[in-house]
Amino acid sequence: MRHPWFVPVLLALATLGGYLAGPRPVQAQSEQWPVSTGEVVTLTFSGGGTRRCAVEAIKGTFARCGPGERQPFSIGPRERSEEWVNLAQLEWITKARPDR
Repeated sequence: MRHPWFVPVLLALATLGGYLAGPRPVQAQSEQWPVSTGEVVTLTFSGGGTRRCAVEAIKGTFARCGPGERQPFSIGPRERSEEWVNLAQLEWITKARPDR
């Protein structure tokens, strides 16, 4: 005795199995940097220069630096340019010790 519904069910199961066994999408690993937002660090570049940086934000391989110390009081709006540092080009990162 033949079962006419058996062939479409088998095809549907084979299709579903092929879909589930297919390749997984590639996910990029997020690179963990030894600094986090809010830390004050000294950055040493591979060319030999150094820079003090209060990390305000991290996006990919870049960190946005803000002023490392408190700014003096001023009246009116203050224009400050955004400075982004490429962390991949650093040789050393030295964290500042927290004040007690």
